[in-house]
Amino acid sequence: MPTLDIKSLSVPELLALREDIDKQLQAHRAELQAQLAQIRSVDGKTSRVKGIKVPAKYRHPKTGETWTGRGGVAGWLAKEIAAGRKREDFLIDKPARNGRAKAK
Repeated sequence: MPTLDIKSLSVPELLALREDIDKQLQAHRAELQAQLAQIRSVDGKTSRVKGIKVPAKYRHPKTGETWTGRGGVAGWLAKEIAAGRKREDFLIDKPARNGRAKAK
């Protein structure tokens, strides 16, 4: 492939070169998309990763609002904590408080 000194090209030549490059890129993109479509048709799967639903970990006893415990603290829980309550008060599956260890 011959080297090209783009600094010596005029503006119209640079614009023509850019159009040629864009056409080549579009051709390569179309070829790759066709190959991906062929792979997907053979595999039968899409490339999108589906999110995993996580069960709620905390529930407001009065409103029933829930929070999974992921991401930022839910607004309702932040208000309750600011009011002096503990996060553990809102756990959906509270651990038993009988003091005995679980059998293994």
